[in-house]
Amino acid sequence: MKNIFIHIPKTGGSSFIGLLKDTFGYSQTSTPPTHLINTIEDTTIYHVDFKSTERTFKKPEIFNVDTRERFSSAKIFMLVRNPVERLISEFNFQFHLLNGKNGHPAAGIIQRLPEIPKDFEQYANFPHVHNYQTKFLSGRSLADPTPLNQEEFDQIIDTIEELSITCGITDEYNKFLTAFQNTTGIRLKTKLTVRKQTPQALKLSLPDATLEKIRDNNLFDYKLYEYIKSKQSKLKADNFKHLEPSKFTI
Repeated sequence: MKNIFIHIPKTGGSSFIGLLKDTFGYSQTSTPPTHLINTIEDTTIYHVDFKSTERTFKKPEIFNVDTRERFSSAKIFMLVRNPVERLISEFNFQFHLLNGKNGHPAAGIIQRLPEIPKDFEQYANFPHVHNYQTKFLSGRSLADPTPLNQEEFDQIIDTIEELSITCGITDEYNKFLTAFQNTTGIRLKTKLTVRKQTPQALKLSLPDATLEKIRDNNLFDYKLYEYIKSKQSKLKADNFKHLEPSKFTI
């Protein structure tokens, strides 16, 4: 494998995968959708394992100190997101778009909660949704309520350094795209279709007390986000145009 993209859900990964498909002329309709396609030319994509009942990350071996060396020859990329923004996006997707509010089984996270939440604040309080990004990379099951520990987090950071993983954050998306181009030599198309974007009508404005509570409950995800943000602070960004479709696009 030459390049690897780690697709953490609700971080903007589908938009990046869609851009890769567009860059290489892949049909958006006759090839697997962005959350299922496994290979685009020289780039292997590791998503959630939808064939697993636990809905785990397909390649947690990347972040395991005993197995990560086998990935040392690959150029690895991943996006992470501000935990508040990601959690809001996840809630809207699960609760509204997948109809988890009415118990639809497609809403895999809500199906695993002790009860269907009545609103975002109740959803955000469940330990099952805390630190999703770092739990995902560690190979935890979907909606695992057991807290992440410091050793697991340290192993993620150590692996990023050891394997020189190129990381980006969703709110500085163009920097990530530029870093991907510079590292791989792949010239991406400059127009990016924003996929799986939360509809404007569902976007939330939260009080400071709620924001503070989310930060406290998602401390490891915040540490990961801030660590990556600081690493890419000096990177330059090419000019990519983000196209926002009029309807929800996968």
